[in-house]
Amino acid sequence: MAKYDLLAILSIASLCYCINANLIHQICSKSTNPSLCTKSFRSDPRSRGADLRGLGQITINKARAATQVTQRVAKSLSTGDTKARADACVEYCADAIELLNDCSALLRDRSGRTIDDVKTKGSAALTDISTCDDEFGPEEPKKLRNASRTTQDLMDIFLVIANLL
Repeated sequence: MAKYDLLAILSIASLCYCINANLIHQICSKSTNPSLCTKSFRSDPRSRGADLRGLGQITINKARAATQVTQRVAKSLSTGDTKARADACVEYCADAIELLNDCSALLRDRSGRTIDDVKTKGSAALTDISTCDDEFGPEEPKKLRNASRTTQDLMDIFLVIANLL
């Protein structure tokens, strides 16, 4: 009897893993950077067995961390003739972090009424980071452009998830 119980448990665990892998594939195939998406989820043990909301929280955490990196890079540029643009970028990053924090709180609310707010705030966070790029235009330093691109790609993954909720 115990042998069959163990077999049933292993079968259910295997099925859950396959469902989760399909969910991650569905998300990543719709993202702007499928490679980063897949790598982000595979490198995070919390993603195993996570539902859409759980994957959303994971992505928010990664996007928030990437936004903080972008913000630090912008702060490092806050000298000389780039000071005003860099300072504006730092503020856009701060706004984006606040919006991502709001998204995280809204995802924890399971009332179902908050999904539109999640999408709106997630889109606004992405716009903030894009506006940071606009501040510099074609003269944007490569290090800031790369940090911003990663941040935007992670925010895009979050918006894919939000649209699937």
